[in-house]
Amino acid sequence: MDRLTLSSFGRRMPLMRRRRVHGAAALLVGAVALGGPQAASAACTDPLPIDPAVIAKELGLKGFNGGSQAGPVCHLSWEAKSGSAPSLLVYGPTWLDKLGQKFTSTKQAAERYKGESPKGVEAVPGLANAYMVFDPKTPNRRVFVEHNKKVYMIVSGDTVPLPALAKAVLGK
Repeated sequence: MDRLTLSSFGRRMPLMRRRRVHGAAALLVGAVALGGPQAASAACTDPLPIDPAVIAKELGLKGFNGGSQAGPVCHLSWEAKSGSAPSLLVYGPTWLDKLGQKFTSTKQAAERYKGESPKGVEAVPGLANAYMVFDPKTPNRRVFVEHNKKVYMIVSGDTVPLPALAKAVLGK
């Protein structure tokens, strides 16, 4: 039985294949530890629509802590040099679809939430085809961007300034 082992599905898997699977898992863990958009994507269901390194640079942060999927949201966090660190919540297209939120455009997605803002839907300065819903009385800002032809919703407690977030959006 040293050449074969049982997999988690109850079938036998050759030892060599098992080593490759464990090797791939080790690479994935290593990628997450290194940080960056690919690493955070490994921990999140969908690829990230932003580059976390840009936010770290723009805000003078120590670095990106990574992303972790919890239900429909991918939590992104950074480490501050002092004080509190920002965080973002990213709802990717996989989970938006599972939640019954099917959007064909960023404008349509923002329209769904326009009642949360006294100004309704606003264009994001510096970004084409990106919209936001924001009420200055609450710390909640929803920004809708497109990445790989899919709609994402980024929710911020307004801890990441809009110009820094706009610079970080991929595929502008």
